[in-house]
Amino acid sequence: MKLRAGMIGLGVISKFYVHALQQRLDNPVLAAVCDLSDARMVPFTEDGLPGFKDYKELLKRDDIDAVIVNVPNDKHFEICRDALLAGKHVCCEKPMTLTLQEAEELVSVSRTTGRTMFTAFHRRYNVHFVNALEQLNSIEDIHSVSAGYLEKIEEHAGEDRWYLQPERCGGGCVADNGPNVFDTLAFFLGKMRVISADITRNERNVDIEARVKLLTGSGIPVSVHLDWAYLHGEKKDIRIHLKNGHTIEADMLAGFTAFKSSLYHEYEEILKDFTTRIKTGGCHGEDGFDAVRLVYETYQAEAIKA
Repeated sequence: MKLRAGMIGLGVISKFYVHALQQRLDNPVLAAVCDLSDARMVPFTEDGLPGFKDYKELLKRDDIDAVIVNVPNDKHFEICRDALLAGKHVCCEKPMTLTLQEAEELVSVSRTTGRTMFTAFHRRYNVHFVNALEQLNSIEDIHSVSAGYLEKIEEHAGEDRWYLQPERCGGGCVADNGPNVFDTLAFFLGKMRVISADITRNERNVDIEARVKLLTGSGIPVSVHLDWAYLHGEKKDIRIHLKNGHTIEADMLAGFTAFKSSLYHEYEEILKDFTTRIKTGGCHGEDGFDAVRLVYETYQAEAIKA
C-alpha cells in the first residue's frame, strides 16, 4: 500500500522533496500541497493535486496518511503536533522544535498516538559520509572528530528570509545548521554533551558563527565549526581522526558541482527511510529531540561563559 503524503510548505527546500516524490520514487506519493502562496501551489494544482492555504484543512483529509512539514522553524511544533493528533505520520525539517519542552511534547504525542515523528536530517544519508563510515572499523579507533558546516546564509535562504529572523529561526547557525551537524555526528558516535561554545552574533543578534566543543559518552572529543558568513563558497565536511594517525574525511560536497545538488540524493533517502520507519514503527522523535537538546546546551554554554 502506497503512502499518500501532503506537503505543508513549499519554500526553498521543497523542490528536493518534490523531485524525489515525482521523479525518483513510487512510494510515498505526493497527494496534496499546502502553502500561504497561491503562486507556489499553481504548478501542483494545475496537475490536479488539491491545494490548501490552511494546513488544518489538509489534515482533515482521510486520503492523506502523512505530511512533510517544510515551514519556518517557529511553526514546526504547532503543525507537527496538530498532524500527529490528526492521525498523520510526520516528516519534519530540522530542527524538530525551537525548545526542549516542545520537543519533549512532540515525542510524547507521537508515542500516545502511535504515529511516526521523523526529523529530516539529510546529511546522515550523504554518499561520502556513508562511504567514510565504511572505512571505520571501530569507534574505539577514534582519537577525535571535527566537523565544519560553512556557507553564506543569504545564498542558501533564497526567498525564505525568516532564516535571518532569530525569533523565527530559533537563533542562527546554531539553531538551524547545528541540528544537522549534531545528528550526523551522533549517528555514529552516539550521545554527546556540549563542553563549551564560542558564538559570534551580528547586529540583529543572529549567531553567524560558532565553535562548539563536545564530548561523547566514551570520552571522544568533538569539535564543530558553524559559519553563516563564509566567503569562499560552501564547505560541509567531517574528519575522523584515528589513534593511528590517519584521518577519514567525508567531503560531503565532493563531485556535486551544481549549487545544492548534493541534496537531491539525500532527500530521496530521507523519504525512503521515513517510509521504512512508518512500516516498522518505533520512531517517535527521539533523534530530533536529541538534536534540540544539543542546540539548547550550546546556547546555555554561551550564556554561562558570558
